[in-house]
Amino acid sequence: SFAQKQGEWCGSDRIIQEEITNSAKYKKTLHESLMHAARKANAGEQKAAAIVVPTVVHIIHDNGIGNISDAQIFDALDVLNTDYNRLNEDTLDTRSTPDAPFNAIAGGLDIAFKLAKIDPWGNCTNGIVRVNASHLTYNAGEDCKNDANGGSSPWPFSQYFNIWVVNNIDSEGSTGIIAGYAYYPYGGPNSGYGILIDDDYFGTIETASSSDGRVLTHEMGHALGLPHIFSQGCQTGDCFVEGDYSCDTPPQLEPSWGCSPTWNSCDQIPVNDAFGFDAMDQIENYMSYNSCQNMFSADQVNIMENNFIDIAFLASMIDPANSVATGVNNSDQVCAAEFESYNRVICSGAEVDFHDFSFNGPTSWTWTVAPGMEGVDYYFVNGTNASTQNPSIQFMTSGYYEITLLASDGVTSDTEVKPDFIQVLPQDGSLPFLEGFESYTNLASTQNWSVNNPENNAAFEILDGVGHSGSKCVKLQNFGQSGENTDELISAPVDLSVVDPATETVTLSFRYAYHKRYLTTDEWLKVFITKDCGYTWTQRKTIYGDVLSPLSQNTSWTPSLESDWTTVHMTNVTASYMTENFRYKFVFEGNSGNNFFLDDINIYKGSPSDELVGLDPMHTTLGEMTLYPNPASDELNIRFSVENGSNASVFVTDMSGKKINAYRINANAGYNFVVIGTNGLTPGTYLLQLEIGNTKRVERFIVK
Repeated sequence: SFAQKQGEWCGSDRIIQEEITNSAKYKKTLHESLMHAARKANAGEQKAAAIVVPTVVHIIHDNGIGNISDAQIFDALDVLNTDYNRLNEDTLDTRSTPDAPFNAIAGGLDIAFKLAKIDPWGNCTNGIVRVNASHLTYNAGEDCKNDANGGSSPWPFSQYFNIWVVNNIDSEGSTGIIAGYAYYPYGGPNSGYGILIDDDYFGTIETASSSDGRVLTHEMGHALGLPHIFSQGCQTGDCFVEGDYSCDTPPQLEPSWGCSPTWNSCDQIPVNDAFGFDAMDQIENYMSYNSCQNMFSADQVNIMENNFIDIAFLASMIDPANSVATGVNNSDQVCAAEFESYNRVICSGAEVDFHDFSFNGPTSWTWTVAPGMEGVDYYFVNGTNASTQNPSIQFMTSGYYEITLLASDGVTSDTEVKPDFIQVLPQDGSLPFLEGFESYTNLASTQNWSVNNPENNAAFEILDGVGHSGSKCVKLQNFGQSGENTDELISAPVDLSVVDPATETVTLSFRYAYHKRYLTTDEWLKVFITKDCGYTWTQRKTIYGDVLSPLSQNTSWTPSLESDWTTVHMTNVTASYMTENFRYKFVFEGNSGNNFFLDDINIYKGSPSDELVGLDPMHTTLGEMTLYPNPASDELNIRFSVENGSNASVFVTDMSGKKINAYRINANAGYNFVVIGTNGLTPGTYLLQLEIGNTKRVERFIVK
């Protein structure tokens, strides 16, 4: 009865079906609750009036545009309140024709969804919780509703209605994008009761500027007890005990996205039907998928109003005493200064936009930056100053900056201080650039490297006593970490503006050591580069599975031989990345595997210098060589092994032997990877020639 329908943008049917699957009793509980609500509403029993719903909105974001503004939140709630009170302008579009007499039975509640002003702990609030959790805001699901996962746990269901807003929702098992979902209130609230919604559909402005805002209206209907109007297709039985349990919503065969006024998918007339004839499908109903939604039916309104009396936690939520406890009717008064910025780690000369989230009702703002001198170390720009609500500040000198905001309404004020809030990165070096990690005690002591560890477990760290060319390297203690983990090691900027892209090339090389834990372990190393200091990143290398290493060891592994290290040479740092704000990062995606080690990072122009860290050219023996992917589209990977370090030449030729591209590589003992770009080659067949000493290998490859 509650199976997921194809092509839906509402995920409620899916999660309700999961509840049914997980609990043998829930299907019966759900049916009996829906039937009871419908019959009680039809009997005209007492209904809740002048309902006030204390609301909390949890924003789960990645410190980007998904950290939506207060204005967008207010807009979303405005749409919700307008629709539920039937104050929407398009009520005139509700049909009132002989075969679609719906305007007469359309209903509205006397209800107000208001942001809370007192939190569960008695502190002032604006009813908005903001959590920076990049690992939870994409393909989001129930995990984002838990503090323990780095998300935001619900406030007590008997006091607050919880809404979670994310960048996008997991759509696995669905056809198309899931815009939102909600649980029913029947059987009491489960741990995720409330609404999960994509920010692109939350309101009608900013990130939701292409939306009508009615996904929230639809999902709130589920949360207050309403099924889809197409829940059981066409039926002829008692409309109070099947279908959507509302007798004034004609049965509908399946979801519809169009708005044809003559669409009629069922010709059956259910028992107790409110119309007594075969009425058209109610495309105007908020619990449909149609784009012309503008109404709830009277039965639906009665069900929701009675649920606020009949369901204990909903009744407690709207109790007048709870309105006092949650402060929803309190007058606005500044009680907390609060601010954020989307970018906190920047290069010299970058501008940072600061966003004021203070509450409630500030009228003046004072911003302070320390240390440093305005006009030397930083500037207010874009027409803003220290008194602007949302200023833009350009930072010039490297280091950490403390930001302070004083917000006031003229009577009361509050201050927020964020030490070391903005980090301006130093220029890490010029070419040739060498990094062997020998000068660091730990990564926290240097601005040249930063670590991102979203799961807050083992992270990249300096390891003393193990290294390829020295006594230190970087280690990720991956052994012993359960499940999937993502860790990032991110560089400071390196100045590549000295490279002439018309005549010169750049190579990025590094060494890594890794063994699997089990032969079936599949873990990934990815390399990203940026030309704008990290505002945007582009993936340039991926190594995983047996290619990362075919060897396994079911104990914590540490490299001990030169042959344990693999060298990667990346020649696909293209012309657009030759800027002074070039950065790169290593991303390791673990899955209960073994340890990972990194050393000897080199960035250089043209042919490598003999002075580069760990490169010792000499005659050697060339082992295996593999090209992939073949055919290639954007890049070609060459994997080969050598007995000892030596200079290597790589040539790309056409089938006649005419050289098109040439690369000089200092190959290192053991395995080497070379990445070359192919998007400058016309589709066709080419030859890849690798020369080391007196040894030559030639392989054919295809460019798509």
